[in-house]
Amino acid sequence: MGSSLFALWLLLLPVFIAGCFHMLVVSRGWLPWLAVPLSTRLFGGNKTWRGFAVVPLVSALVAPLCLGGEIKNALLLGVVTGLGYMLGELPNSMLKRWLKISPGQLPPRHRGVFIFLDQADSALGVALGCMWLLALDLVQTLTLMALFIVSVPVIKNVLYVCSLKESRF
Repeated sequence: MGSSLFALWLLLLPVFIAGCFHMLVVSRGWLPWLAVPLSTRLFGGNKTWRGFAVVPLVSALVAPLCLGGEIKNALLLGVVTGLGYMLGELPNSMLKRWLKISPGQLPPRHRGVFIFLDQADSALGVALGCMWLLALDLVQTLTLMALFIVSVPVIKNVLYVCSLKESRF
């Protein structure tokens, strides 16, 4: 796969689809037996085993469709980016719990910083997974992160408009 912006953005498409599907699962209350928090004390009540099951699985299933024959092991890429997405969110959630910020909320001060962190955390996890699996160089990895950070607010707004997310951020 070439290193054009579109080619790099396509690497993100499976995890974007998986994240949207996860929001559908959450909003409909599907798979309730997996809606168990990883650790309420460390991450809050919104980081559940359901997310860790749904996002990597769906990302793996749609990756071959999104990427075609461009990547030798698209299925593995889907798993890696899905796990990167989920694992990337955990340090930011821990920081918010340490600062006594409620799950799913933004603090009254420094909102812009936390809005950025909410995009950058998963972007880092996904980009590192792609870098490791596809041997991306630093410029490609940073570009992938930037594409993720720019794309996610658009996706979150669409989910909000479709009533699949409670806030725009």
